This record gives sequence, C-alpha cells and structure tokens, in this order.
Amino acid sequence: MVGSPSSPRGLFVGQDVASGQMVLHDVFQAYEDGLITSPNFVVLGDVGKGKSSLLKTWAVLRPLILAGRRAVVIDKKLQRWPDGTMSGENTMLARFFGHEPISFAIGGGLSCVNPLDPRISAQVDDPLDDADGGPPDRDPHDQRPAGQSMLLRAVLHRALDRSLTPREGKALREAHRSALRAGREQGREATLRDVHHALLHPDDVSARHAVTTADQLREWGRDSAYELDRLIEDDLRGLIDGPTTANVRLDSGLTVFDVSRLPEEGPALPVIMTVINTWLSNLLANDPSHTRTHFLVEEGWHLVAGPTAKVFQRNWKMARGLGLSNGVALHHVSDIPPDSPAIAMLKEAETVFVYGQARQDDADECLRLFGFPSSVRQAIRQLPKGVCLLKVGARPTLMVRHLRSDIETRLTNTDAGMTGAAAREREG
Repeated sequence: MVGSPSSPRGLFVGQDVASGQMVLHDVFQAYEDGLITSPNFVVLGDVGKGKSSLLKTWAVLRPLILAGRRAVVIDKKLQRWPDGTMSGENTMLARFFGHEPISFAIGGGLSCVNPLDPRISAQVDDPLDDADGGPPDRDPHDQRPAGQSMLLRAVLHRALDRSLTPREGKALREAHRSALRAGREQGREATLRDVHHALLHPDDVSARHAVTTADQLREWGRDSAYELDRLIEDDLRGLIDGPTTANVRLDSGLTVFDVSRLPEEGPALPVIMTVINTWLSNLLANDPSHTRTHFLVEEGWHLVAGPTAKVFQRNWKMARGLGLSNGVALHHVSDIPPDSPAIAMLKEAETVFVYGQARQDDADECLRLFGFPSSVRQAIRQLPKGVCLLKVGARPTLMVRHLRSDIETRLTNTDAGMTGAAAREREG
C-alpha cells in the first residue's frame, strides 16, 4: 500500500510509517527536480486530526529557515490565549518573527485593503465581455494575475447574488474608469466609494465611452450602486472601502492577515480573502527580488466557493510564474460545491496531504479527485491523529507521521482554548 521513501532534498515533514525513514518534501525543490509541475498544495482532514500543526511547521516555520523565502498566512480561527486575550491562532507565530498580525474588523479602526490599490493591475477589460458581464476569454499565455476589474466584478456578483448583465458590466467598467480618473486628478488612491459615486453620477466622458446617455448609463448601474452602497456601509465597512492602510505590507519572514473577527456568514470573509490574495499576487508579479512565497489559508472553503473562486483560480494558475505556492486546508472535498471552479483548481495541486476522513464517501472523494490508489481506501478512514497520506506528483503514496520539535510544539499549539484560560473558567 505504501510507497518508497521521499526525495532526499526538501523540508522535513515527518517519519515514513512503513520504513521509519525521514520524509522530506519542498514544493519549490520538487518543481525544480521535475517531480511536480505545480507548487500548489492541499491539506484535507477531519477536525482535530493535525492539519493545523502540519501547516504551521512544514508550510511556515520550516521554509523560513531557508534564505529567499517568505510566508503569508490568512488566519481565520479565533483563539483565546491564556492571558484572556483573543486573536487569530497564528498571532504567536507572527510575534515570534517580530511582527504584529494585520487585523481586520467590520466597522473600521483596524486594517483596510483597497481593491483599487495602485499595486493591483488597473487595466480595465475590453468591452467584449461575455453574456453575463464577466471578463472576456483571456489569452492562455497571459501571465498576469487577476486585477482590479476582475475583483470588482466578483464583489458585485457576490452582492447581487447573480452575474452582472452586459449593461451592468458596461456601467461598472465605466464607473471603474471614472473612479481611476478621479483618483489621478486628486492625487490619491481611487476607492470603491469613487466607483459607487460614478455608478450613480456618470459623467459625459463615461457616457461617450458607452455610446449612450448619462441617464441611461445611470440606469444600467443603479442596482449595482445600491448593492455596493450596502457593502461599503454595512457588510464590508472599513475592510475594503478606503485606501490601503500603511500596515498592509509584506514583512520579511512571516506576514499574518488576521481575519478571525469577521463573521462566518456573509460576504466579508470570501471578499477580504480574495482581495488579499490578489493584492499579494500583483505584488509578486512586480517583485524584482523574486522571493519564493508560501501563501496559506486554513479552513479555506471561503476561497473555493462562489464568485470569488474564479478570481482565486486565476491567481492559483499564475503560481509558477510568481514564485508562489498556494496552500489551502479543507475538512472535506464535499465542502466545495460540485460546480465550483475550485474543483479543477484543487485537481491541479500536485502535493496533497490527507488526514483522517471518518466518512467513507469523503474518503472515496479523495481517491477520485486526487488519484490515490484504491489500496488506501480503508486506511484514510483509520488514520490516527498526526498521521496522513502524502501524494507528491506521480510518486508512490506515503503514510507519514508528522513530527514537531519542542519549540514548534509550543508555537503551534492550538489547544489554548481548552487547556488554558477557557478551561480554568469552566473549572471555576
């Protein structure tokens, strides 16, 4: 059932259960060695099986030992610490590297990342959009990550709960152009508030571009404007409606975006995650240092469902050219809608870790989607905590026991809510 030990070149993962030998794997080294064609990876497993420990060590701490590496984490899980404070579970990791997490909360006062940030490509798509107001078919050789235009459409699609019509798409493009003009003329960043104003108050320049009247263009964009108003005044207030705050930057080593204060339901999580991923991809596209970057999202189903999935898929496909390894952790493949573009996206990942899956249908989906041999069908359901199946490209599947050093164990402990202050409160 279990294949031969791993390549001798890579980052320490753990111990091969069959042979007792070390298992090493690094996505960038494996790509250079021709073992894989994609640096992206997926981690699957039931709650409490050890996904988080693997991600914090193999995908964050261990790569940062190497020169020319950085890690960027979207931290979604809120944790209570022994001193009673609450923040994302990667807070201690960020502070270990000398940085504070970049924190977000609805209502403002913390951090904001602007979808119209000048560092995100501002090229407005041609008016040759398809029928749902989406982007035209792109040249398959186009190596640009998603830009402002694609982000705007994803945000409005999410707000309207449907695709944009061709007229709505045209109104949005003209409002985008108008917002950028306003920003340039006033010497500042354009923001979503400029787009909202331009949708309701189109100028003559926009009307001429649209070959219509300003009144007609306003009607085309009215529904989008009203929904955008709701987002920037309510659901997403303070998150993406202003200029990018100064603390939103890539630090050396580890950068943590703490989104743990955002609600599970609603547009805030998927939108902010997608904007951050696009902001990062555009920064890397223009980074002369070509620093290899590990981008990690735990509990990442918010990125792989709904209209924002297409944006993330676009950036996912650009990974090789950007020196970027995208990593997503999920509980089950069934977390993803079957018609989501994320299914194809996950199939492209050539490094797959599967921890225990209690349900047989979830185990079977892992075999089907990732090409695990049928011989591991029952093993997937019986994997103990801390043990996973590792599939790297076409190499034989390994059963790996993930191992941590003492300092890694302290830094990656996510049980504080059960063993620290929260437990003491219950005892009292």
